[in-house]
Amino acid sequence: MEIVPLTGVAGVAGAAFGQSRASVRAVRGEPDSAFRRGADAPLTDMYAEESYVFFEYDYADLLHAIEIASPGPVILHGVRLLGRPEDDVVGELRDAGHEVVAEEEAGSIGWSLPALGITLGGTAQDKDGFESVRLRGVPTTLDAFEFFEGHDGPSGPGEVAVLPHRGIGPVRLGAGRGDMRRLLGGGIGSVPEFGAASQDTFFSGVVLSYDADETVVRIAFTGRTSVDHDGVPLLGRPRRDVRARATEVGLRVLDREAELVFPDAGFSVLTARDGDGLPTTAVVLPAPAPPPGPAAPGRR
Repeated sequence: MEIVPLTGVAGVAGAAFGQSRASVRAVRGEPDSAFRRGADAPLTDMYAEESYVFFEYDYADLLHAIEIASPGPVILHGVRLLGRPEDDVVGELRDAGHEVVAEEEAGSIGWSLPALGITLGGTAQDKDGFESVRLRGVPTTLDAFEFFEGHDGPSGPGEVAVLPHRGIGPVRLGAGRGDMRRLLGGGIGSVPEFGAASQDTFFSGVVLSYDADETVVRIAFTGRTSVDHDGVPLLGRPRRDVRARATEVGLRVLDREAELVFPDAGFSVLTARDGDGLPTTAVVLPAPAPPPGPAAPGRR
């Protein structure tokens, strides 16, 4: 598999950045597994080929990153990246004129080629080679994380309800970042790979995305908080139970893969994978846009 930097993988159908999930699946077939890498993250599709290949999508369901696990036959400008000692790989890439820089995260050391949007996953020992290669459609930068402290006393919104098309509990679309930090307490600020100019992940389990003016454009409540809508508990319940209770009280619910959409209130309830017995992991407002392609079936 030959990497075409910032474009995708040459000779592999359905492996170009910017393609819709529907178009990739139309070419490659259904994935062997589809799962969320975070409670409120988009679904990642995994295919078991020569090695595991992961297709990561953004909130618009467009392909934004590809990860290939070792020992996949991944080539960049004639250099095989996986299944070889990392010192050999890094040396050959530098000899070819590429900038290769070390990165460390959670005790794992890896390397990146920032201008090409490529990251080589960390290893325990040099002789093992890299664990994976991840490529994106844009140049990479070192992620800037900002830890911020909260106010004294309990943080977080407590038990809350969805306010259709406006917010969840005391958190509102269009609210300012400073106000939200004072309300929700401590957390970690970051620049996400897609979808917003910046993001705060609060220790209370709330994730807020902001535009360039630092106003809230996306709200996600995860399983640490109790969220309901019209008396229907939404978090930490089997998906089938959430759907059944919502239908019982007369709410309209649409089924998508690993997601229940409440279109009349503008929010979604997510599960880690597609399974009716799985517990719900996040309530997201506004609801993600429908993926390109045929409309998903719905239920009342």
